[in-house]
Order: sequence, then C-alpha cells, then structure tokens
Amino acid sequence: MSKPEFKVIKGGLSSSIKDMPKHFVSAYVTNTRLMGVLAIYARWNLSGHGLKKSSLHQFFYIDCEESGLETYKGIRGDHIMDIEAAEQALVGGLGAKKMELTERQLRALMCKYKSFNEKHHLPLPEHKEEYDFLFEPEVVMEKDEQDEFMAFVSDEITTDYQLVNYFLMRCFGRDYEGARFLAPVTPPVDPTIPGGPKSGPLINDFALDLYRKYVKATFCKNVIDVDKFYADGGVAYLCESLIEMNGNYDLIISKVVVRDLKVIGFEHCSGFRVSSAEAAMMLAKSEYCTVYEVLLPEEEINNNIGEFTVGLQTIMSVHENGRLFMSFKENNDHVNSRTFLLSNDVQGVYYLTDYGQLIIAAYSLEDVRELEEKLAGSTLAPYLEVTGKYIFKEPLLFEFLRSDFIDFDDFMDFLHDEE
Repeated sequence: MSKPEFKVIKGGLSSSIKDMPKHFVSAYVTNTRLMGVLAIYARWNLSGHGLKKSSLHQFFYIDCEESGLETYKGIRGDHIMDIEAAEQALVGGLGAKKMELTERQLRALMCKYKSFNEKHHLPLPEHKEEYDFLFEPEVVMEKDEQDEFMAFVSDEITTDYQLVNYFLMRCFGRDYEGARFLAPVTPPVDPTIPGGPKSGPLINDFALDLYRKYVKATFCKNVIDVDKFYADGGVAYLCESLIEMNGNYDLIISKVVVRDLKVIGFEHCSGFRVSSAEAAMMLAKSEYCTVYEVLLPEEEINNNIGEFTVGLQTIMSVHENGRLFMSFKENNDHVNSRTFLLSNDVQGVYYLTDYGQLIIAAYSLEDVRELEEKLAGSTLAPYLEVTGKYIFKEPLLFEFLRSDFIDFDDFMDFLHDEE
C-alpha cells in the first residue's frame, strides 16, 4: 500500500472560508481499513456574505497505524482536472471501493482521528482552518455503531488466507484495533443448550502485541502453510513473514489459528535476522519491459503529463532523469493468497525519461500487455514508437533509474558487455 505524495499548493481557498456557511453535499471513504489506511473525500456547497455559491472539495489521507490524520488537500470551485488529479493521487494506489458516507459518519470519523493525533502527540495537517468545522460539535459513535462501521470500511473476508494475511499485517503494524476486529473476544456457546445462550470464560483472549518492538515496519512477504486441523473446524497455520524495519530484515515464524473466518489463536514461534541479499532473493520477480521512443518535443511532452496521471490512472514521482508513473491494481485481491507480496498491488510502471524515452515495466506478461493496451488507447499513441522488448529474471528498471545512464538501450548494452 503506497502513501500518496501530496505537495501543498497555496491558493484558491480564501481565509474567510472558515466563517462561510457550509452545506453537506456528499462524501465517501475507501474500504481499506484492513490495509491500515483510509482516504476520505467530502464535498460542500459554500454560500453567504453576498458571494456567488461555490463548492469546496476536501481530500484526507489517514494512516490508521501510527501517523493518524496526516494529509489534507482542499480545492475551491469545480475544476474537474484538479479534482481528478487530487483523487488519483489519494485513492489511485489503494485498490479501493468508495463507500458513501453520511455527514454524521464523516464527522465521527474525522473526530476519531483528530483524537488519535492528540493522543499520540501528532500534528494535524496544514490549513486546519479549512476543515476545523468538521470537529465541531464533536461526534462520537456508540459501540455498536463502531463495530458496524469497522466492517463497512473493511474488505470482506472470504478465505483463511485473506484473514491471516490481514491479521498479521495489522499486528506488525501495531494496529490492534484492526487486529481485534479480525479476532473478536467472545464467550463460548453453552454446549448443553442447542443454539443458545453463551456462557463461560472468554475465548480468543490472547495478546495481539507480540510484535510491538517493530515500529513503522513493512510487511514485505508472508507464506502460509497448514500446520494442523482441529475437530471443531479450526485450522492452525504456520506463517513465515519477512519484515523490514530501518533497512534491516527479519524472518518471523508465527502460528495463527482460525475458525469460521475469525482468528482464535496467535503465537510467536521463532525469528531471525536475514541479510539484504537474502531478502532480495526472497522478493525477486521477473520483469517485463517495453521501450518506446517519444516522437514529441519536450514542451509537448510536458503539456501532456496529465494524460499519464489522470488518463492512465497513475501516481507520479519525480526522479533525477525522468518521471515515474506507477499504476496500481484495481483491488486488493493480492492479499487473498497463500503467498502474499506487498509489491503485488502494483500493476506496473511507466518511466518517462527527460531524453525522450518511455519505458513500461511490469512483473507479469499479462500486466505489461494491459499497460501497453492502455497506452495504445491514449492520445499519446500516435507519437510512440516501440524500439525494444525485454524479459529479465529480476527487476532492472530501478537499477537504470539509479544509474548514470540516460538511454535504456545504452544501459542494456553495458550490462551485456559486463556479462
């Protein structure tokens, strides 16, 4: 799950917006709570002081693990390109569904994470005067509302693999609210009364913070194997998780017991440090690349950058010799797998060099072909000429980005000579 890269752009919003009447129009939140992040959009109509009615579009990004409410962008007026670009930067990398919010749900969610920031001594995003009204009056959900809302903003759990991957992701992320949602504490059913009532000591009452020493760690990979089947329908799984923190990698073995798509047992088995080279081997994948010559002058290329971001639905980052446009998959189905890889949420990338080359890279033939088809359907297609296609046993595009080469074909010739 990649965090959007927002830059603060001043302008458009008058300082008087704080005192203007605001009328709720619509809002949504992404169903990505189990990935540890939420993106929120809200639209308001503004009026008052004899001014012409206008719109306020608000975008928020929340890290549910450690950073809380961390990003805000406001857009005054209905500038479609600006709104679409902001939405793509915010939501494009989440593989999310947009869940419609009521005004009360919106305010309750914002108040919840304002409290999160205060509890953890975290600053709120800049331009607080533009969204401060969302906290007044404070709205707090009742316990049953909170449980229902947690399910509302979470991906539906359909398999044990999906459950176990999400659960470990939440535990290593020190997101115990998310982990407890997948491992609720419940009393057992009284076996002497068919179908009713629950009594006796609590079950599922186990520690979730076994890995609390990991701070801002990355859940890079997880492999799940069946360890034991139980007569009551439960299954114990052994999980081998590759965790990165501060440039160091650990391989952690855990046992997770599940029944009826809920976690009912969790324990640490073993763990040890692995080298960066060993971690790279564990994460290695093949890479498919297509290289194009861009038959446009630099000024025209710059004028069409929006076609890469909004048109091709990508998120842009700037590098020393070009711009990288990352395309994400439309959902988070990669979590529903025996082998989970964090990078599997990426469909591929477009890398536009400052010297007139465009390189597509993906980890599968299917994905690279889909990216090629998207490009062929864009307004840029008539100005592109294919100059090469490559298959690598391990990714090389990012090696090219870090190299001193400005031409990908020259980079390939160099590697060939080295071999």
